[in-house]
Amino acid sequence: MSGPLFHDGFVTEGEPWNLRLKLDLDASKLNSFSENKSAVMGRLTTNDAENGLCSDQALFNSAPIRAIPQLYHDTLSTLSFGEGHDEDFFAFVDSTCQGTMVSLVSLLRNGNVEVRLFKPAQLPDEGAGPDKRPGYAVFYLTRRDSGCEFARP
Repeated sequence: MSGPLFHDGFVTEGEPWNLRLKLDLDASKLNSFSENKSAVMGRLTTNDAENGLCSDQALFNSAPIRAIPQLYHDTLSTLSFGEGHDEDFFAFVDSTCQGTMVSLVSLLRNGNVEVRLFKPAQLPDEGAGPDKRPGYAVFYLTRRDSGCEFARP
């Protein structure tokens, strides 16, 4: 899958963009996601434990994707994100060192997944590093029924 890659505020300065994301998703929980305030339907993990923003930890280490049940009572939940999208949902996910983020997970008709991450932060000082800046990242994931391991770039 191709598309523009964004990683603003998610990788350390001077490092090449090699942040990869793994999503373990239980799609059977999609229908109950809006009804259960503590629903966890998946987990995110990144490959950056050695050179990422969180020193010696991965940015996400099997971080639960949590429901935002209030959205299911708002028109925002009915947005359509384009042709080829079967299901799109917003959720919270906690980073090991960067706080709670909002994610937009898109299940695509071809079986693949897009994950967008929104990292809120206060207005940073001029020249602040990526760990202090707000961020936005897009990940294009390929479905693997055999298990989730980081694919080689």
